[in-house]
Amino acid sequence: MTKGDTIVIIAAIGLVAAVWAAFYLIPKDADNLVAVVKVDGREVARLPVASPEMTRAVIRAKGGDAVIEYGQGRARVMPNSDQFCPDGICWKTGWISHPGQSAVCVPNHLTMTLVGPSSDVDSVVR
Repeated sequence: MTKGDTIVIIAAIGLVAAVWAAFYLIPKDADNLVAVVKVDGREVARLPVASPEMTRAVIRAKGGDAVIEYGQGRARVMPNSDQFCPDGICWKTGWISHPGQSAVCVPNHLTMTLVGPSSDVDSVVR
């Protein structure tokens, strides 16, 4: 392998990484994203995630209060006690920033889903 081959391979890997980042890391239509929070299937809040500063909302759920942090094009369920959510899957999901992504707390019947104009995703599997 020559020095030119190495440069071409490195450039190709860099190009692939840049394209991947543009499609998956940069939220599209972040200005129009809304986090829809439901408890027991009833919508309890619509939180605009496009805000430039981070904001917190307290949502009354079955087992207590859930704190949701949102802004800057993303949202998440804040860590809570083991009594509230024993497995912690809702907060371990982390930040969601693309239309169609959800964070779910099954023991408390709480769901948070991002919706926006390009919500053409049927489901997200991790």
